[in-house]
Amino acid sequence: MSDHFDLHLRSPELFEPLTEEQRRNIMQPLASSWLEGDNPTREDVTLLIDYELGRITAEEYDRQALAKALAYQVLTSQNVDQHAEEGE
Repeated sequence: MSDHFDLHLRSPELFEPLTEEQRRNIMQPLASSWLEGDNPTREDVTLLIDYELGRITAEEYDRQALAKALAYQVLTSQNVDQHAEEGE
């Protein structure tokens, strides 16, 4: 995790189409997630911006976010299983 919350600086082009209110709507959940130890990716930001701008529905946002979470869970589980098999 980075020492500073700088998503808006790393990918400023993603935030260009947003109004100040939309930017706050995006930054608040991302900052909260970051403070809880998550490291939001460019994909996470893009998904949230697409929802905020009405490019995708709430259902599509939830579907994509759940799919990403499940994929991460499977990957994490595989890594744990691999380490257990190696005796670590």
